[in-house]
Amino acid sequence: MRTFLAVLVACLGLSAQVVQESFSRDPGPLDFIRGEGHEQAILQSLTGDSLVGLDASGRVVARLAERWDIKGDALWLSLRREARFGDGKPVVPEDVCWTIQAIQEDPAASPTKRSLLAGVRVKAVGRLVELKSDRPPARLLMELVHIPIAQKGRANQGSGPFGLTLKAGEWHLTARPHFLHPSIPGLRFRLIADEQAILQNLLKGWLTIGVPPPRRGLRPPDSHIEIHPSTQAQLIVWSRVGAAPLRALEGWRSEALPENFFGGRAVPSRGLFPEGLGFPPQKMGGSPQIQKGSQWEILYSAGDEPVEKMLVALRARAQREGIVLEPRPMEAALLFERLTKGEFQLACAINLFDPHPWTVLDLLVPGGALNFSKWTHPRLAAVQRKLQTRESSAWKELQMLWAEQPGSLPLLDFRGSVWVDRRLRVTAGPLGLYLTTPGAAGWSWNP
Repeated sequence: MRTFLAVLVACLGLSAQVVQESFSRDPGPLDFIRGEGHEQAILQSLTGDSLVGLDASGRVVARLAERWDIKGDALWLSLRREARFGDGKPVVPEDVCWTIQAIQEDPAASPTKRSLLAGVRVKAVGRLVELKSDRPPARLLMELVHIPIAQKGRANQGSGPFGLTLKAGEWHLTARPHFLHPSIPGLRFRLIADEQAILQNLLKGWLTIGVPPPRRGLRPPDSHIEIHPSTQAQLIVWSRVGAAPLRALEGWRSEALPENFFGGRAVPSRGLFPEGLGFPPQKMGGSPQIQKGSQWEILYSAGDEPVEKMLVALRARAQREGIVLEPRPMEAALLFERLTKGEFQLACAINLFDPHPWTVLDLLVPGGALNFSKWTHPRLAAVQRKLQTRESSAWKELQMLWAEQPGSLPLLDFRGSVWVDRRLRVTAGPLGLYLTTPGAAGWSWNP
């Protein structure tokens, strides 16, 4: 009996273990309408539910909507009855309508979500939600993954598998009754901004999950394993001073940034759009016209070690051509504000693309979430109307339009790397660990 009790206590102790994680930046208050940024997206994915999700294979799966149907240009979704907000109230179609309309109407709403919902029309029909837009319903369905639904009138109230409390500057998430049936009791996030500090916490086993810095030769400790999510992440540089700097950078990226530059964690991009989305490498049109004596200021997020290392190499390459490339670090929120307002010459940031080709339209369409260069083309609308399926031949035509005079250029393709406590079973997908359904709700501790 004592042996049985000891084993039972040990198992209960393991099952009660909370996942220890960290944020490199403060995500700000939980807000499903105005919240923006990667850290905020993680909080929203844990505390809220979108209508649909993407599984580890990139397939659309049920979330708040237990089923959906495409009829003509309309998308119809039926909500599951067991979904509840944190206060116990059921999720109803009016909550969906309020969330979408609040994002569309609030000028301070998340720019990313406003872009995804531009032109979307929503209405409740009994227990059903009808959505219409000018974009293909198949594309709209996949983009709904990024729109967690809030309770009507309460922008900080979601229906997700974990409830959030703030304690002594830490984010504590506790499992709650939910249709995804979370197996872990919860997660705790601490703010650790320094990459070296994150590495030390991982090596000492103080973090269950963490992203190691991209340094050559790094190996996880015996307590952890390394996994590689199948994400499509690129470091992109935008230009507001024409395509000349981009043409120069296109020629320099593979020369200044050899494949082993980041120890295999990143390689120089070869084309204009992510190859993993089905786009073959494509070069820009025209030839570099470099004027010696040019000075280009490039903004980036302060403290981002891989970006700083890359910019040092590119600055040295620019000097050989008589060009001054001046990196300027700034706080992440300020960088995003400058990008949104178009107040920059050059700027770079890392972007995670969705696992479908329509995601590149954010770089091109007017008002697109990534169209910081305000790029446009007279033939874009006509080509865009042809992009009804993933298999359309018009994707090649779209890339050729962009190649004529693009507003941005990818410099690096990243290979995701995460260290995970080997006792924790996780599943990674094209949106990483947290944004893939069921995400953390599907994790479990090994017995």
